[in-house]
Amino acid sequence: MSHRQRLQVVRLGIGQEADALLSIWGENAYYIARRRAQEASSEEMVSDWSDVAVAIARRTGKRSSILSSVFQ
Repeated sequence: MSHRQRLQVVRLGIGQEADALLSIWGENAYYIARRRAQEASSEEMVSDWSDVAVAIARRTGKRSSILSSVFQ
């Protein structure tokens, strides 16, 4: 599998994870993804969960602020 194909698969997985979190948690999905990024056990997982949070933010219009991350 080429690097480009792998990135496409990863991106599809991120979109599917974002969809799943949104369907289960609704408005709280963004904060769930951010929390999972904070609790991740590897840099790769931090990156993936951060990408999921960004995908959710794009779909819902939610944006993180510095203060919101401090108070979680």
